This record gives sequence, C-alpha cells and structure tokens, in this order.
Amino acid sequence: MNENLAEQIARHRAVVGWLEWQLVQTREALARLEEAVATARRPEPRVPDWKLEVHRTGYGPRPFRVHAGHCPDGHGKEITRHEALRLLVDGIEACPFCGPDRELRIDGAA
Repeated sequence: MNENLAEQIARHRAVVGWLEWQLVQTREALARLEEAVATARRPEPRVPDWKLEVHRTGYGPRPFRVHAGHCPDGHGKEITRHEALRLLVDGIEACPFCGPDRELRIDGAA
C-alpha cells in the first residue's frame, strides 16, 4: 500500500510542476499582450520641422549642421524655421543629404 501512496504523491507532484510551468507561460504571454497594447497606444513621436546638429569641442558645443526635420542623417535638437534660416545665413553648414537650404530657398543653394 505504501508503494501506491508513493506513486500517487509522485503523480500529484508532477501535475503541480506542470501547472506551475503553465502558470509561468500564461503570465509571460499576458505580459507580452499587455506590452503590445501599451505600445499600440503610444503616439508616434512628432517629427520636428528643422534640426540643429551640434558637435562637442574642447570649447563646448558648437553648431555644426542644419537638417530638415525628416532627414534620417540628422540628429540634434529641434529648432524653428527662423533659427534654421539665421544659422544657414550665418554660415552653418547645410546637410548635403536633405538640403535645408534648398527647402528654405536660400540664395546660393544648389
């Protein structure tokens, strides 16, 4: 009779182990679904109209290049149209890829 009880205990332990595994799997699936819902609710980040790329130097940050907001090559802080115009007129380089000088119709732009 002891052998029968030992087999029953072993079977029940196996069932408990399987149920614990299932619980972990279910919780992980639920977390993935909740993350997908949270991600779907996040609005897309707003694309700025103009960006200023800055290089760090020994004298502090220096304006380097002006980009149109949609430029995939441009990383930097958002600036206004007026700031972009002023920087380009003051001699800050225009991105050769997106051509903010062309978009802003600055004289001398290709």
